[in-house]
Amino acid sequence: MANRYLVVSDLHLADVEDNPDGWKAYKSSRYLFDDEFDRLVRRFVAEAEGGDRLALVLNGDIFDFDVVTAVPEKPPWPVRRFERRRGLDATAEKSVWKLERMLEHHPRFLATLAGFVADGHELIYVLGNHDREFHFPEVRRALVAALERRAAAAGRSLAIDRVLFRPWFHYVRDEIYIEHGHQYDMYTTFRHQLWPTVERRGKPTLALPMGNLSNRYLMTRMGYFNPHASDYILNAFRYLVHWLRYYAFSRRSLVVSWFWGSLVVMVMLFRTKKRLLFPPPEHAERLAEVAGEYGLGLDDLRALGQLQRKPITSRMFRLFRELWLDRVLIALAMCSGTVALALLPVPLWAKLMVPLSTFPLLYFIYEQLAEGETIFTLEQEIPERARAVARMLPARVVTFGHTHKPRLIPLGETLVFVDTGAWAPIMSRRRPAELRPGFRNYLLAVFRDGKPEVEFGSWMDPGQARVGSC
Repeated sequence: MANRYLVVSDLHLADVEDNPDGWKAYKSSRYLFDDEFDRLVRRFVAEAEGGDRLALVLNGDIFDFDVVTAVPEKPPWPVRRFERRRGLDATAEKSVWKLERMLEHHPRFLATLAGFVADGHELIYVLGNHDREFHFPEVRRALVAALERRAAAAGRSLAIDRVLFRPWFHYVRDEIYIEHGHQYDMYTTFRHQLWPTVERRGKPTLALPMGNLSNRYLMTRMGYFNPHASDYILNAFRYLVHWLRYYAFSRRSLVVSWFWGSLVVMVMLFRTKKRLLFPPPEHAERLAEVAGEYGLGLDDLRALGQLQRKPITSRMFRLFRELWLDRVLIALAMCSGTVALALLPVPLWAKLMVPLSTFPLLYFIYEQLAEGETIFTLEQEIPERARAVARMLPARVVTFGHTHKPRLIPLGETLVFVDTGAWAPIMSRRRPAELRPGFRNYLLAVFRDGKPEVEFGSWMDPGQARVGSC
C-alpha cells in the first residue's frame, strides 16, 4: 500500500484561437495536448496497486485567465469599453464565464479529471498566479459543477469532497510539499495571497500583480510574443528586428501596444497599492484555517510566509525598468541633448562626437549598473527556497512550478527538489512552428513505508517518458 502523487503544473489552458498569420500562436489548436494528458493520467492509474491512494495534483497555472480576452456577445452584466478592448475584469461572475469558455474548448481535459475523481481518487488543485480566480467560491463551484455534469454524461457520479482546492500549498508530513512558487517571484507575488481582492466598483476584484497585469494588458496586445516563454526578453536591436519582421508592413503597432499597455499596468498597480498596505481581516481567518487544516501553528505559517518576496511595487525603479520606461526616458534625454548641441554655438566635432560616442558610452555604463534582478533570478534562487521550506515542514520531496524550467535537484541525502516545468506551448527559437523538446513535464512521487520513489520526465513522446528517476 502506497501514497502516489502525480504532480503537473503550468498547463496554461485557455480558449483556442487559430490565426493564419501566427498571431497568438500559443493559443492555436495545433498545440492542444488534452489527449496526451489523458494518456498520462491513465498510465498513473494503471500502474497503481490495490490499496494505493492516488492523488492528481494540479500545481497552479492550470487555467490561464489572463490570456482570455473574449467577451460574451450578450453579457448578463455590465461590460465597460475598456473590458471589450482588453478583457474582462477579474471579478467572480466574469471569471466564471472565462472558466466555462476555457472548459468548452477543452472537453477531453474535463473528461479526464471527471473520470479520475469518479474512480474514487483525489484531485488537488493548488492555486497559481494565473488561475488565482479560483479564490472566488463561485469559480470553484463552477469547476466542480462541470466535473459533475461530465461524469453524469458518462453515466457516473463523483464525490465532490474528493476535489480539494489549496490557496497556498499542499503538504503531507514527511512526504511531500507542493506549492506553485509564484510568491517567491517579485513580479507575480500577491501582497495578501490568502485574500487577494480589493473592492472596485462595488465588487471584490483580484488585486493582480505586475506579471499578471502585463500578460493581460501588454502580452495579449503583442501577440507575436509567447507569454509562456522568455522570447519577449530582447535587447534593443532584436526588438527592432522583431518589429521589422512582424509589424513594419502590417496594421498592428508594437510601439503603441507597448506604450499604452505599460501605462495601463502602471496605473492599475498604483491604484491598488495603497489599498494593500494592510491585510484584510479575512486574510487572518484564512491563515488560521490553513494552519488548522495541516495541524500547524500560526507562527509556522508566518515563518513560511517570510520566505516570500515583496511585490515589485515596493521597488519603483525596478518596475520602470521592467516596462522599459527608463530606456524611453534615456532616449528622450539623448535626443534632447543632441538637438540642444545642434542649436548651441559649440564646435562641430562636439555636435557629432557627443551623440555618437559619449551618449552610447553612458548608456552602456548605465545598463551595466542597472541590470540587477531579472525574471531569470528566481530560477537560481528557488532551490534554496525549497531547502528552507523543508527545514520548516519536514518533507522528502519539495516541488514548485511557475518557472517553466524542468529540473530535478537532490538537495541532500533525504531531500529532492523538483521544478515541474510546463505543458504550455514553448516554441523552438530556430523553428518557431515547432515545440521545444523536453516539456509537458510530470512528477510521479510514490511513498511506500515512508520511502520515496521519484520519477520525473517529459510526456511529449510517451515512448521516451521515463527520463529521470531516483
